[in-house]
Amino acid sequence: MRCPRIINFQGGISRFGVVVAAAMMLLFGSAVRAVEMQDLTAKLPRGYFGEFLWDGDSVMQNVVITFESVRALNEQNAEALGCGSYEDGRQVSKIRVRMFVRLSDLQVEIFELSPEGTGSFETGGSHRGTLSADYQRIDALWTTAADGRRGQLHLRAASSLACAPSSAT
Repeated sequence: MRCPRIINFQGGISRFGVVVAAAMMLLFGSAVRAVEMQDLTAKLPRGYFGEFLWDGDSVMQNVVITFESVRALNEQNAEALGCGSYEDGRQVSKIRVRMFVRLSDLQVEIFELSPEGTGSFETGGSHRGTLSADYQRIDALWTTAADGRRGQLHLRAASSLACAPSSAT
């Protein structure tokens, strides 16, 4: 039985050598991504707070988001599910939240669902932006699907948060 040669007589790498090297890189890359995904799902803070401001508006809304679960969807994407609230003066809207995180560049998309509270709460769109490398900040742009209206969301991690401010209960 003959062993395949990885280096041919002219000093180059044979096709077999290229295939073996590519397979090793894929396996190693997959293992690295699995470790990175485990890091993301374990270390993503379960609470964020901050502000939302519609473009062209002066009314700052206080935002709280709490993630009840974070899981890997595959080796490149994670999903976080939870709840949150927006406080605009004395009005509080409670929502369900679904966030997707792309591991390769920490791009996020956040969907807001099932609002309770004010009847004018907009859920027809999503926040698209970035999660910081240390997972401590989310900066995103909301775009309303129907009319393109936009707003800025800026969140910071917190160790412990409830979905609604204490004054709402």
